[in-house]
Amino acid sequence: MILDQEKITRIKRFLKSRPKGLTISDISSALKINRNSVAKYLEILLITGQVEVKIFGNAKVYYLSSRVPISSMLRFASELILVLDFEGRITEVNDNFLDFFGRKRDDLVGNGIQSLDFPPFRELSPQTLLQKAAVQGEVSSEARFTHHEGEKYLRFKIIPTVFEDGGDGTTIIMEDITLPKQFEEQLRINEARYRGIVEDQTEMITRFGPDFLIRFVNTEACQSLGKTREELIGKDFWNYIPAEDRIWIKERILSLSKDHPVDTIEHRFISPSGEILWHQWTNRAILNDRGEVVEYQGVGRDITARKKAEEELLIKNLAIDSSVNGIGIAGLDRKITYANQAFTELFGYRDLAEVLGMPLDQCAHGSVDAMRDIMQVMAAISEKGSWVGEVKAQKKDGTSFFAQLSATLVRDEAGTPLCMMASFVDITAKKEAEREMMIKDTAIESSITGIAIVSADRKIIYANQSFLSIFGFSSHDEVQGTSWDGFVAGYDVQQPVLDQLKETLQKEGRWIGEFRTRKVDGDLLYLLVSVSLVQDAGEALLCWMVSFLDITGQKMIEQTLKSTVEKLQDTIEFMPDPTFVVDRNKRVIAWNSALEALTNTKKEEVLGRSDYQHAFSLFREIRPVLIDILDLPAHKLANSYPSVRRFGDSIYVEAFIPGANEGQGACLWGKASPLIDREGNIIGAIESLRDITEWKRAHQSILSVGANEGNVPEDRVKELESSLVSSKEEIEELIAKLNAARPLEEAFSDVVDPLVLIDRSGRIIRCSRSFCRMVGVDAEPDGNNIAMFCAPEERKPMLEWIKKAGPDRSIQFSASLLRVGSRLPVEGIAIPVGGKRERSFMLVLREAVS
Repeated sequence: MILDQEKITRIKRFLKSRPKGLTISDISSALKINRNSVAKYLEILLITGQVEVKIFGNAKVYYLSSRVPISSMLRFASELILVLDFEGRITEVNDNFLDFFGRKRDDLVGNGIQSLDFPPFRELSPQTLLQKAAVQGEVSSEARFTHHEGEKYLRFKIIPTVFEDGGDGTTIIMEDITLPKQFEEQLRINEARYRGIVEDQTEMITRFGPDFLIRFVNTEACQSLGKTREELIGKDFWNYIPAEDRIWIKERILSLSKDHPVDTIEHRFISPSGEILWHQWTNRAILNDRGEVVEYQGVGRDITARKKAEEELLIKNLAIDSSVNGIGIAGLDRKITYANQAFTELFGYRDLAEVLGMPLDQCAHGSVDAMRDIMQVMAAISEKGSWVGEVKAQKKDGTSFFAQLSATLVRDEAGTPLCMMASFVDITAKKEAEREMMIKDTAIESSITGIAIVSADRKIIYANQSFLSIFGFSSHDEVQGTSWDGFVAGYDVQQPVLDQLKETLQKEGRWIGEFRTRKVDGDLLYLLVSVSLVQDAGEALLCWMVSFLDITGQKMIEQTLKSTVEKLQDTIEFMPDPTFVVDRNKRVIAWNSALEALTNTKKEEVLGRSDYQHAFSLFREIRPVLIDILDLPAHKLANSYPSVRRFGDSIYVEAFIPGANEGQGACLWGKASPLIDREGNIIGAIESLRDITEWKRAHQSILSVGANEGNVPEDRVKELESSLVSSKEEIEELIAKLNAARPLEEAFSDVVDPLVLIDRSGRIIRCSRSFCRMVGVDAEPDGNNIAMFCAPEERKPMLEWIKKAGPDRSIQFSASLLRVGSRLPVEGIAIPVGGKRERSFMLVLREAVS
């Protein structure tokens, strides 16, 4: 046929405009060219690598090839390039590759890709990438490795390539991306450091624009505002500021400038719960090169405790000033530095000016008894730090009086003495009662049990710190004086529990039980509660003593454990294969319905027991219970149970069980594996069984066709049914009968076993759907070489094994088929079919049990 270059050009131009591809009929119709001519031109373009073809059913769709000519890449590329032939051998390597890795061309050309035993080929699996490229087209990946110049990064591109003679190959292009990667890594580290500093701050940090819309908040700010970061970004914060404070706060922030970029203010703040708190914020204006404010940053902290302390100090000062007790303070030099009005009146002075700076000795006013008491109190303060008791004192005018004196040496937090304070009252009994009450209060306050005291009229009169923590309160003021009934009504407590509490209190005066409720924020709360009635001698009700112990953590652990066990049982229950699980003591902890049906043993009969062997009586010594021999050493396993195979930590067995399937028999496959925790300890084992009878029957279905025709003796059929594969003559005879009965394509579509028909070069002519599933491809890989689906080191031996299958003999073989991310061990037989010149080979495969 004389080539018409103009028509070839038109076909290529038309294919370029249709990147999804066209059929021969589409091109012939559109270009008005004879269909046979179009087919010939496309065949020429296909051989030269200018077009590619995909088969969809009976239709072939052609499209322009995306493959790159090798010569162009090697001539102009600055990357590191390797060119491989069909079998994975290096045919070309550019100078950049040799210089980068310090290799010689003669050491590489002609060797397989697996021979590159140097970084990054140790860390990367080029065989896997080649496999992906053969199926998917161009594949990219990145590798990190140590080079003699330091750490390096390479970006790999695996590109299907066409040689000048039309042969297939692969080009590996490697780009040095070390510098960009180092920049990215440094940027990531710097950003992580910055975020770490910001997020680890205990202060609140925000950034907002001149429009006062929030642009950034750290975790502490989110927690304080009770919102997520997404809920705050783009919003303002004025809803958290009391309305009367907003104007002056805004003016203070807007006053920030180049000359005054930082300002600290204290203002009130509305918490998410509505509580008024106090915050201190240091706001900074962030300026651009022109001195214009582009953003503000605020660093805030909660100073509510400090503000309350200041208020409490003020209140205490006012309380001391107005106290009915005479209170005086003296320095360590024993001179009076302060006295309230009650003190001056008690000692007969008109005002404070008369006593300021006066020595304590002078307070005796010449009384020997008063002086003795003063010296006794001073000695006690020096020795013990405080003194309480009755003293005989004397006023300025000489009038004597008795007072209850409480004197204390005041120390700072470090224990350093600061001053002495004395309080004079006429109620000795009351002071002693208060001292005793203080000790009890301290014990109750420091208890890890939450304690509340409820008055007879059902008002909360006291709550310790543990009580406040359990229920999420920040101070006593939030609960003191509130209604107990109202407090309980605020929590979701089951009514039967409350009814039982009231009934038991009326009968016994005390109730102990558990509450399950929810906190204000919605979290579940489990409490161990004790309620006691406190009565006086006349059995009149004084108050209730209520104790709460938070057992939420314990309950959560119990529920998690229960949920885990239930999930395990549910998972095992819905597994289609008969399965059971034992713990480390070989007690059954799971037994699913499928196993009940197989063994006729209900789970209730074996759960929690270790004598489960009776449930497997249908085995009748044909095969062992795998879990019982899981820990046997390899040599003992091989000697005692030769049919059992070990693969890794698991063991497998396949056997025909006559007693299964209601006496009809079944071929069962079993597997047992240990269960190992995170520390590597064996905590149990699992065994699953699978009925593979139908699979076996389907595997021999192709043999039964020949048997039904009467051409295979019955005893030979039984022999074949028990073997892995058939002989060459029987398979060839069967194929001939199938060809006579129906087309080979139809036979392939119906067969359930992985079958592949190849020519003498290994090219796939036809394959079954089960083979496609075995190698993990969607479309039938017709036209590809069978070696492409084998592990690289097994491709050449595979082709050699097939070629050894002569006219009169078949060859059994084993191989590893590649799937994405894994290898699949298979066993098979290669059977010659057809005449001598057009001889093909039928490959019958199955997954190897190991």
